[in-house]
Amino acid sequence: MRKNKQITIGQVAEACGVSIDTLRYYERCKLLQPDSRSKASYRLYGPESIRRVDFIKRSKELGFTLDEIRKLLTLKSSKDATCAEMLERTHRKITEAKHQVKELGRIEKALTHLSKACPGNDTPISQCPILEYLYPAHQLSIKEHRP
Repeated sequence: MRKNKQITIGQVAEACGVSIDTLRYYERCKLLQPDSRSKASYRLYGPESIRRVDFIKRSKELGFTLDEIRKLLTLKSSKDATCAEMLERTHRKITEAKHQVKELGRIEKALTHLSKACPGNDTPISQCPILEYLYPAHQLSIKEHRP
């Protein structure tokens, strides 16, 4: 029986639309490992590696961190894992996304308020209300520390 065709890291990168450096980073993070090495010590991957990198990419697009993706990959390969476990992780990610949307709304409101306060003309930058907010002129009082 013929062994599956092995491909190089460059071929995996091209097939997945990522850089070779990204694949090496995934290796360092223990998300991807070469199946073998060539006689010249080049990394060689099987077709499953392309599916795995695509899984990582799609998971990242949904907001999963690399650590969470590592756990998802462990869950995927577990014989005892259930859909309920995956659903729980998905619900946690939904809650996190809702919090991020709320936080982004707060940021948008603050930036909109600051942009309305800025005259946007030839006023010197030192008088820009946006910079004044970000870099206030007040000084912090420093308490004297005694030994």
